[in-house]
Amino acid sequence: MARRTQRFTEDDFDSLDGRASKTEQKKAVHRMAALGAQLAELSKKKIEQLPVEERLIDALLEVQQITSFEARRRQFLRIGKLLRNEDETVILSYLTPQQGLKKTAQLLRWVDRMIAQGDPAIKEFIKIYNAAEHHAIRQHILRIQRDIKQELGEEAVAESKLKLVNYTQQVALISDNS
Repeated sequence: MARRTQRFTEDDFDSLDGRASKTEQKKAVHRMAALGAQLAELSKKKIEQLPVEERLIDALLEVQQITSFEARRRQFLRIGKLLRNEDETVILSYLTPQQGLKKTAQLLRWVDRMIAQGDPAIKEFIKIYNAAEHHAIRQHILRIQRDIKQELGEEAVAESKLKLVNYTQQVALISDNS
């Protein structure tokens, strides 16, 4: 069977800009499942106070009762799917007190350093935080640089930077406990 020689244009890639691949989506679900595992470790009172959907609160309370490894794994994947509908910043605000202010400030310095230095800083960050993925961080940084280059305004740049900060906090939480 002959290979089809199809030439892709720049427009083909521009239409995919910002869309995550299937692999990236799966990794995001597993990252959210790991965050869900940390949320499940909170006390029942704190879980009930979370400003999230009732289904997510019920799932977090249910997982505390499950003893089977496989059932817990599936439940955490379900929690990860439910977490995708929630605001990451709110979820992380409940988990970051476990890290402390010093750790949060350190992560903010990492973000600024990765934006300024690029790949060398990213590689160093990945060595320290084993749950980090080079491609995901690179994509966040490219979005920030694109927003700055296109002069979209401070709000767009701050929003892109917040996504990178959220990602680094997730990675730090997962790496610390794995």
